[in-house]
Amino acid sequence: GFVEREIKGGFEIKVSGGIKGFCPFSQMDIRRITDSKEYVGHHLTFKIIEYAERGRKIIFSHRAIREEELRKKREALKETLREGTNVRGIVAAIKDFGAFIDLDGIHGLVPISEIAWGRVEKIDEVLAVGQEIETVIITLDWDSNRITLSHKKTLANPWDEAEMKYPIGSRHAGRISRLTKFGAFVELEPGIDGLLHISKLGSGKRINHPSDVVTVGEVLAVEIEKLDIDNQRISLAGIRAA
Repeated sequence: GFVEREIKGGFEIKVSGGIKGFCPFSQMDIRRITDSKEYVGHHLTFKIIEYAERGRKIIFSHRAIREEELRKKREALKETLREGTNVRGIVAAIKDFGAFIDLDGIHGLVPISEIAWGRVEKIDEVLAVGQEIETVIITLDWDSNRITLSHKKTLANPWDEAEMKYPIGSRHAGRISRLTKFGAFVELEPGIDGLLHISKLGSGKRINHPSDVVTVGEVLAVEIEKLDIDNQRISLAGIRAA
């Protein structure tokens, strides 16, 4: 059918023989329509979902066709996708909590914590809608239609070289990434934070909270006091102005 124009509540559809029918907005696609111009002037395949008054009233659905296509794709993907599999997809949407990735018609979610090894504040500063990225399937739940993905697992893990780069006693410049009641976390590089305990702050004076003497974003020179590769923990000491 040919989508001739937008009319109240949907679209006017013309099929062979000059027969016309109606496709409601809700039946044009599986996603919410934001711009009707995407459809007007295009030939699409429709399914007749209502036929009455000897053809004077015909209701079409393109959504039914799309749903059937997705069902077939989903069944095909069931045979090939496994947890731990690397897959490429297109960033379909970006939310505060993560990015939805289109895997050939099936969407998976990359949570914000799985986008990069470093702390990500704004996803759109790292990814863009339409961008192709590689991901790893973390969890696959076909019953709930949930696919959880990780982008950072396709990137080099900075902890793989931490023992060589941050030996005990070495000094480094780091930026304070966050404060807690027990200390300040200092980012040595994206994905690697060390803890500067509150007892190491205040130049020997007792303080109530790290925010009394340091702020997020402040750059400090720190010394590696302890390194625990297995648990990915670094304790810091030797604070001084950078």
